[in-house]
Amino acid sequence: MRIAVIRTPEIPRTCGAGITAASLAAAGHTVRVFTDVPDDPDLTAPSGGGALRVQPWEDGPDAALAAAWSDDPPQVVHAIGPRAGQAAVATGVPVVQVYPAAGPGPVAIPVARAASSQGGVRVLASSEEQHTALLRRGVPRAALRTVPAAVDTDAFTPDGPALRRGEQPRLLAIGSLAEGAGMDTVIRSLARIRGAELLVAGGAAGEDPDRTRLFGIAREAGVAGRVRFLGPVEGGLLPRLLRSADVVVAAPAHDVPVGPVLQAMACARAVVATGVGGLRDVVVDGVTGMLVRPARPAELAVALRGVLGDDALRAGLGIAGRDRAVSRFDRVRIAEALVGVYGELVGETPAAELSEVSEDEDPEDREPVGAAG
Repeated sequence: MRIAVIRTPEIPRTCGAGITAASLAAAGHTVRVFTDVPDDPDLTAPSGGGALRVQPWEDGPDAALAAAWSDDPPQVVHAIGPRAGQAAVATGVPVVQVYPAAGPGPVAIPVARAASSQGGVRVLASSEEQHTALLRRGVPRAALRTVPAAVDTDAFTPDGPALRRGEQPRLLAIGSLAEGAGMDTVIRSLARIRGAELLVAGGAAGEDPDRTRLFGIAREAGVAGRVRFLGPVEGGLLPRLLRSADVVVAAPAHDVPVGPVLQAMACARAVVATGVGGLRDVVVDGVTGMLVRPARPAELAVALRGVLGDDALRAGLGIAGRDRAVSRFDRVRIAEALVGVYGELVGETPAAELSEVSEDEDPEDREPVGAAG
């Protein structure tokens, strides 16, 4: 299948566009990527029969997009974010629209709704929480699919080199440093965890006001000497960093991209997270990790101390997390299911095969339908 993947600058870098495109190419499809992040380390060339072509995204008239692929138009467009969706719909090619967690969403919903009524669009939610929100915003149920993110379980494995570390218990938090992303909660919880160190990966490579703000919180909490800000960590260094951690923690107050947590689980790291958005779908409380309420540093500290202090529990959570990452979120499985969603639009897969489950079905029993961008 010929597939175009588009991501635009208003979307978080961690939206998963790279792994989505690379997974589709690895599955044998011809994928053309229009992106504002052409150096995304996840955009790896396939070793099999597929093809991956990357082009920098350039803002301009919507007609310019159709002109860019006039020599070889795609059969379907995987549009990540409102701007990408608007540009894609204008070309007349069938569109699968994604609204990434922590990214803008409502502005383009009317576009998706209008196109969906004609059968030319499917909208992908990244979590059960987002699925409900999109329904409330007017996306037709028939056009909406609830889909998981993907993880490369061959690149993120328990075995392999790890970054050097000392004797201190190591906590690791990866993701946005913005307010609401929960890094402040993690830092404040550290004051209640004696002897542990915290590594924070994310934010801008240069000057970052959020990093400055968080360092101030660390000083106020009396833990500045135990917190290290690493800046963005990507590519082959990321699995090594994850393997060096005892526990990976994610404590956002709202839905965020779950890629870092899936990568941690694939590396068999124990996870402690807040039960919001996609994290609630990914982490099975007490089985693959621990879930706590957001914005409660004391509660988070209790959970972290419990996992750090119990070697058997920590190992068990890691093993179960790896198993769940492989069985539910591996990129091969997700790519196959995503092509099924595309098939609904291009007539290659009967829609009945991908019908929505009933609302009273346990979300834990649902099968993935596609890949979130």
